[in-house]
Amino acid sequence: MRFRFLAIMLVLLQAGCLTQASHQQEAEQLVQHLHQAMQQQAWDEIMPLYDRKFLEAHPEKLWKQTLASLPKRYGQLRAIKPTFQQKDPRFRGDFYIFGYLLKFDHGTIRETITVFKPVDSDKLSITGHMLKPRS
Repeated sequence: MRFRFLAIMLVLLQAGCLTQASHQQEAEQLVQHLHQAMQQQAWDEIMPLYDRKFLEAHPEKLWKQTLASLPKRYGQLRAIKPTFQQKDPRFRGDFYIFGYLLKFDHGTIRETITVFKPVDSDKLSITGHMLKPRS
C-alpha cells in the first residue's frame, strides 16, 4: 500500500516538473531586440530591457555611454555570432545565459548576457551584460 502511494506521488511530482514552462524563446527575443537596437544605436530603446538592480549597479547614463562608445571605438557592428547559451533554473526563477561575438569594422568583442525570469512575475529582464574586447 505504501509503495503504491509513493509511486502515485512520484508520478504527480514528475508531472508538475514536466509542465513547467520554459521562457527560452522569450529570452532569445529579448536579446535579439537588444542587438537590433545596438545595431541602430538606439540607446534609449535598450535601457528598459535592463533590470532595475542592474541599472543601480551600472547607472543608466554611464551604461549608455559605454554602449555608445563601442561604435566610436570599433566602427559599425557588422555581425553577431552566437557562441553559447544555457538555462540555469533556480528556486526564485530561471536564468538564461547567452554568449556572442560582436564583430565590428575594427575589432571583435565577447559578450555575455544574462536574462532573468522570476517565478513571481512574467517580466524577463537583463540582469547581467558583460563586454570584453577580444585580443
